[in-house]
Amino acid sequence: MRIGFDLTPLCGQPTGVGVYAAHVLAHIAPLLDEPIVSLAHRAVQWPVGVPRPATHQMTPPFAMNKTLWMQLCLPWQLHRAGVQLCHFTNSVAPLLSPVPLVVTLHDASLWLYPDYHYSRRLLTMRPLIPAVVRRARMVVTVSHQASRDLMRVLGLPREKIRVIYEAPSPFFRPLAPGAWMAGVRERYRLPERFVLYVGTLEPRKNLVRLVRAVARLNQEAGVACGVVLVGPRGWKDEAILAAVAEARRATTVCLLGYVPLEDVRALYNLAAVFAFPSLYEGFGLPVLEAMACGTPVITSRGGALEEVAGDAAMLVNPTDETEMVSALASVLCNDDLAMRLRAAGLARAAQFDWRRTAQETIALYRECVA
Repeated sequence: MRIGFDLTPLCGQPTGVGVYAAHVLAHIAPLLDEPIVSLAHRAVQWPVGVPRPATHQMTPPFAMNKTLWMQLCLPWQLHRAGVQLCHFTNSVAPLLSPVPLVVTLHDASLWLYPDYHYSRRLLTMRPLIPAVVRRARMVVTVSHQASRDLMRVLGLPREKIRVIYEAPSPFFRPLAPGAWMAGVRERYRLPERFVLYVGTLEPRKNLVRLVRAVARLNQEAGVACGVVLVGPRGWKDEAILAAVAEARRATTVCLLGYVPLEDVRALYNLAAVFAFPSLYEGFGLPVLEAMACGTPVITSRGGALEEVAGDAAMLVNPTDETEMVSALASVLCNDDLAMRLRAAGLARAAQFDWRRTAQETIALYRECVA
């Protein structure tokens, strides 16, 4: 079975969707009897901690606009390559594909929360994705919550959508304290105790409430704790930066930007709590990464985040700042609770496995080809 596989999410600094694509490719490649044809409109940046398999790379000799490449050049290339099925990993695909398509849709936020997206993205993607979905043989999504949302907003029939979970990389694990960990703490000038967030800085991530909650934790509860935000700036982040400036009157707030993955792993291990109070997610991989490192997790009640975290995290109403303060205080001031969350998180993260993801994905490919 000759498979084409979309790596366009890795044409830049790897973020959540890029890490997903890299792991799926790395784990399905050894299970197939023919080399995969990897597809991208320019050179890819492979994430640290993910083994890179040998593939037939189909990349133009010079960087191209992604849309022009995908819609005009790629159909002809797929025909020439003799691909039997092509998996597109980030919602879009050629409308005139000569081969059957599998498309991964990660969430329904374009329709449910349009305020979280650029106007240009709304104008181009909302008409394109339904057209792609109609032509796809099967749609993969990464949680049952995302599946229900997509069936509702796109009218997808249940038999055309398949839920296949993501998983944390084995790269994320508990680390013993030592000189290297101390060096990370010193290099980033981290506070002694801190709440960690990892992800893009954008309104959907609910960081204004998180930063305010940590400031109130110091002022009202008398719990000395800073906050460390890791990830690139997104859009409409002015309110987040204003909240950071205000919170710095009460506590230490570190904005670290994009951080190498080795250091992200160290930060998970150094954090007293990992907080991910997002207002909407299709999956929420950082929750499992933190759990795999043995870090207590606080995340949002309801939706995909509760589905992923199960009973291994402290769940809060993400719109209730006072409840967030109370949850942070509970974990930071109760060593027994923190230890229980660490143990439960390690067990929960171990239930998600990229090898199982790969097996379910290949079974889906065979079904589509048949």
